[in-house]
Amino acid sequence: MATIVHLDWLDGMLGDPTHSVVDFNGDNIDASLLDATDSGTITSAFVDYDEVDTPTVVATADVSVSSIASGVVTLTGAVTFTSVTGDGADYLTVWKNSGTPSTSPLIITWDSTSTGLPVTPNGGNITATWSGNVLVTLA
Repeated sequence: MATIVHLDWLDGMLGDPTHSVVDFNGDNIDASLLDATDSGTITSAFVDYDEVDTPTVVATADVSVSSIASGVVTLTGAVTFTSVTGDGADYLTVWKNSGTPSTSPLIITWDSTSTGLPVTPNGGNITATWSGNVLVTLA
């Protein structure tokens, strides 16, 4: 599985105050399915949600965080994207939704077929499940 950890967010979480910090207990965390045809290649250097252009977004859903302990961010169950239509999705990205794309940091993105990607919408729901319900471990 190809996992892209967005470096600006990671630097912030590791204590660099000049970078994005996410409060998993208080911030609105979302997940989006993205189309690589419109966006090109997403890299770890991407900082904010506005770097994934609007035509790229196939679907967005809320992510529920159940706990954070010992540097492990644990999510609740799965994320369901409801009644998805449009372009196929090549990426699944998790990000902090501040309400403004230019101040909404990207956290982590997956882009591999071992994750069930790419996926072609057919008007039904698309469900993303987290391995062991863990989003990321900071050690």
